[in-house]
Amino acid sequence: MIQSYVLLVIGFVLLVLGGDYLIKGGSRLSALLGVSPLLIGLGIAAFGTSAPEAAVSIKAAVNGHSAVSIGNVLGSNIANIGLAIGLALLFFGIRGDHRKLWKEVTFGFIATLLLFILSVTPVFREGSSGLSRLAGWVLLLFFSGYLFYLVRMSRLDKIDSGDLDLDHIKSIPIEYLKSIVMTVGGIAGVIFGGSFVVDHAVIISESWGISQTLISVTIVALGTSLPEIVVSIMAVRKNHWDMALGNILGSNLFNILFVLGTTATIKPMVFSSFNQLVLPDMLITLGITTLLFFIIMRKSKATDSLLPSRMLGLVLLAAYSGYIVFAIVR
Repeated sequence: MIQSYVLLVIGFVLLVLGGDYLIKGGSRLSALLGVSPLLIGLGIAAFGTSAPEAAVSIKAAVNGHSAVSIGNVLGSNIANIGLAIGLALLFFGIRGDHRKLWKEVTFGFIATLLLFILSVTPVFREGSSGLSRLAGWVLLLFFSGYLFYLVRMSRLDKIDSGDLDLDHIKSIPIEYLKSIVMTVGGIAGVIFGGSFVVDHAVIISESWGISQTLISVTIVALGTSLPEIVVSIMAVRKNHWDMALGNILGSNLFNILFVLGTTATIKPMVFSSFNQLVLPDMLITLGITTLLFFIIMRKSKATDSLLPSRMLGLVLLAAYSGYIVFAIVR
């Protein structure tokens, strides 16, 4: 048991150090490549920190536990917004005007809505409700469109980033290697750190006599979101709000379009107790994504008081707390 406590602490250390290196490497890489930190957040950081959700969901669905797979994805998306962004707003407040992110938030809303439509439309669903292989391919098609958007966005960012005075750095190949190693190493740190925390927190909780149901809706659900939470808070702490929001929004899109799309193409997913379990989580995901949309669209200048932003953080945290209570009672 002592070993579990030690590995739990090591997991948290890896999470913090990994998040720190990911932000440092990602921000430097964005400057070297001449693209915005937002793009790094939407792409590299988001895909990397979504690895735990991908592993858990695909494994669960292949083993015939589709409800666990869809529940993990939706629960993670709710935690990403309600907990990660909520904590970042509460402790640091939002700085600057981030209304340009409305497209990414809208994509997240559309992706969740698309998931609902595919789950209940006869031609796409598996059984009474679920995702057939055809639905999986549709999700992957939308994911391909999202990747095309990221590539196009990166090219536009390169055109608009001519004011970066980094020619003397760009001429040194080792600087690219350092940035890539820091970014990849940071992603590895948050993934392995999150895995250590989840595995050994479950062992410790079971030794305390906590029920498996409570563990699954709290520790496991939160554990797969730990990389996004840590990376986002570390990014905001270093004043990289664009990277933090990009990480969350990109991760949520990756979870729905790629993770569920890949899972359904490997093995069709049947959602048991759709109206009682899956549908409420879909509606909550749509609701909290809409709430984030209004928060981002709110004009927030650097000279504004931090109090309104922190109140918005409390609102997101209250929404997430309400979801956890609802999940436990359910």
